[in-house]
Formats: sequence, C-alpha cells, structure tokens
Amino acid sequence: MDVGISSEQRDKFRRMLAWVVCAAVIAGVGWTGASCLRQQADDPRPMTDAEAQRLSRVNVNNYKAGAVPFTADLPDSAGGGGFDGQIDWSQPVMHAEVAKEGKSTPHTLVQAVPGLVASREGTTRADAPVPEDDWTVRHMGQENRRGDDPQAATVDIIASAVLTLRSGRAADSQILKAKGSWLRQGVIDGATVDVFRAPLLLDAAASDDGQKLPEAVFWVDGESRLRRIQFNPGATSLATVDFLLSKKDVAKVHPVDLLGGAPIDPRKVTKAEAENLAGLRQRNSLGGADADITLPVADGKVIRAKGYVDWRAPMAYLAVDAPGKKNDGLLFVLPSGAATLRTEVDGKPPLQPQANGWKAQAWSERSEDGKPSDIDALLFKVLSMANPQIDNATVVKDKAAWLREDKLGSTATEVYEYPIPGDPDTDEPGQAAFRYWIGSKDDALHRIEMRTRKLGMAHVDLKPTDQPAAVVVPAPVAAGLGG
Repeated sequence: MDVGISSEQRDKFRRMLAWVVCAAVIAGVGWTGASCLRQQADDPRPMTDAEAQRLSRVNVNNYKAGAVPFTADLPDSAGGGGFDGQIDWSQPVMHAEVAKEGKSTPHTLVQAVPGLVASREGTTRADAPVPEDDWTVRHMGQENRRGDDPQAATVDIIASAVLTLRSGRAADSQILKAKGSWLRQGVIDGATVDVFRAPLLLDAAASDDGQKLPEAVFWVDGESRLRRIQFNPGATSLATVDFLLSKKDVAKVHPVDLLGGAPIDPRKVTKAEAENLAGLRQRNSLGGADADITLPVADGKVIRAKGYVDWRAPMAYLAVDAPGKKNDGLLFVLPSGAATLRTEVDGKPPLQPQANGWKAQAWSERSEDGKPSDIDALLFKVLSMANPQIDNATVVKDKAAWLREDKLGSTATEVYEYPIPGDPDTDEPGQAAFRYWIGSKDDALHRIEMRTRKLGMAHVDLKPTDQPAAVVVPAPVAAGLGG
C-alpha cells in the first residue's frame, strides 16, 4: 500500500492549487489577504517549537484516521449550499452530498480523488449505501466551470485542497514556524484548539521555488488532530470545513468504479492462479456473453452500451447510448473493424437489425491521431479475450498480479492484471491498462476494466453464456468488414 502522496499526485495538486490562486485573483480576493484569514480579535504571534511540531503532525494523523465525517458551508458567492460527507485520506477519497441553498432535494452525490470528481444527481444521501449506477466523471478544477457552475467549481477546489492534507511523515516544523503564525485559542466540539495560519500544503512549505503558496487557517487540538480548516476557494468569503472527530464507527466508502474502485494490494499470482488465467481466453472461445459497457468520454459525459459478445465468431453487437441522441445507434465489432448505424436505441439491440444504412470502417479508418480511441481500444480488447490456444502460463506467472477481492452484484470475484499479446508493459503492479474480474467460483470473466486516457476507468460487465445470442449480421456489414 502507498504511504503519503506520490510525486505524480503532488504535481496534480499543485497545478490545481495554482489554478485556485488565479481564481482567487479574478474574484478580487487573495489567498493571503489579512482580511480573509484573520479575525479582528486575533493577536498573531510566532509559533512556539511545540506548537509548530503539533501542526507538523496533522497530515500524518489525517492519513491514519480512517474515514472522517465532515461538514462545510459553501460561500454564498460560490452558489451557497451545504457540502457534507466523509473523507478517507488513506485511500484517498472524499464522498459527500452537495445541496443547493435552501433545498433539501434533489442534490448531488460527489466523490473526489486526486484529479477527478465523480457526480450523481438524485436523492440518495451520503450516508446511504453508495449507488453503483448513473455516475459521471469530470476533471477536477476545470477553469471554464466557474462561470457555468460556481458551486461545482468551489466543490472541486475544496475537495482538492482537503485531499492534500495527508502524508506518511511529519512536515518540517521549523519551516512551518518560520512561515506560519499562532492566531488564537478556541473550542470546537468540546475540544480546546490552537488556531494557526500556515501554508495550506504543509509538506510543500519547504519548497524554495519562489512560488507563493496558498495559506489556510488550521484548528488543531492537543493531539495534533485537525478539527477545522478555513481557506479561500476563490470566493468573497472563506470556506470552513469542520471534521467531526467525535463520530465513531463511520462506514468506510471506496471510490466508485469510474474512479478505480477499492484500493488494491498487489501480489504475485500463484501457480494455480497463473494456470487458470492462462486458460481464460480458451474457455471464452467456446461461448459468449451479454455485455454492458460504461465509458467516460468527456467531463460529465458517459457512453453506455448494451448487447452481445460471441467469442466463437468473434463478434460484438451493441446498442450504444452516447451523449447527444444524434450519436446513438447500433454497433457491430469484428476483428477487422466496426460498423455503425445511427438510430434510436432502448436497451439491447434487435437480434435481426436492418440491412441498410451501415457505415463500415477498418480500425485504422476510425483513428484520428494514429492511436485507437478509448471506445475502440475497449471494444478490441473484448474481442481479444478469446483464443483457441491456452496462453503461456509461465509468462502469466511472471507478469500477472492479483490486485484485490471484489464483488460484482452478488458475484464474488478476484481482480487481476496480466499481459495479453499487444498490451503495453507496465513498470509496477496495479498500473496496467486493463484489469480482469474473474469469478471466484466459476473462473469466468465477469468484467474488463480499462484505464482511459484522461477520465478514470471504463468497464465492460459480462454475463457469460455457452449459448450466445443468435445475432444476424447484415450482409453489408459482413462484406464491408470481411466477416
């Protein structure tokens, strides 16, 4: 398991916070403005060594805390409303509900991980079981969102800032002492706290790159636990986030599938697991599956498709519900390419589609930049999961990794990554382009997950069958794709 923030994650955070600074300037409010971060009753003084050391351990304690409930009020100038849920810095993931000002329903469920935010409209509360469907995903902190949806933009900023408050080691207390100050004492939830003004990124306070770091107000108790944080999210007033440490036994929430799901704990596969994986594609080649695809393609936009896979052919046939009804249609996928028919769709495609109106394209014709799109890469992967020959178990044993146990509905599965000819190599376990969910009892393939270029994880859910649907391939499709 990881400890602290990786360099890649830290870069994402710092880019995000640089955007926050720009947003604050546009709003006419500086991160470091005394009117924002200081109350009239404050009498700032330098921190003592003991106070600086206490502040330096905040992020370590956050990392160890598990799931922590929080509540926040969004500034009126950023759309107002409530923002309540929980954060687990060890994963890290934030899970919360966002309510519009003065409205209890409907509201938005959000989940945030470094760089991405998933959202779902509806009436489900943050403390209810996490719904599995109808989520979309967006990049965190897109600059053009502030004018269109200031509340979503502010949620992104708050989430990105709070997610940074984690580390596997204490920050440099002497640097915090030099760059921060003690403001006052207070009481939160019955606990006496010291209130400090310091760089928001405690671990980055030692940076000597000349960049002005955003600041925050930290409310820290005697055990170095963070009770409250205040900072400017680019509005005309501060955002205040209270961490409700007195609440116990908070149910742990994992990221939704589009954000990668539960944390992984990779290990090498056993000999038996390698042999089972090596035979997977041969087993698939004897049958097929019903397929259900979910693929994020742009901020807030997801392609969903339902249909059939016949690995004996091999062939896939899908009804595609794409963003914008004019993009909906039927889709045949063969090893040589794909054929599309623009039409309204509702559920699974008809087993006997119309013969005319299809547009057949080789894979090379569907690529604009020489690389397959996410949808094409996923579709081709589905077909490639069948082979009449058993794969090399020795290669699988050397390259594959077991990632975690999981459940797909009521089906218990083991999640693996392992190399198939044509897959790119990876430097470390858990970073492969594809993951495979194998039934713990039936050894069948129940899900393929794919890491998209920019928007988290796509997946194909599969219900295996030894009698695939009897789909009639239109003659123009067969002729156009050599089927």
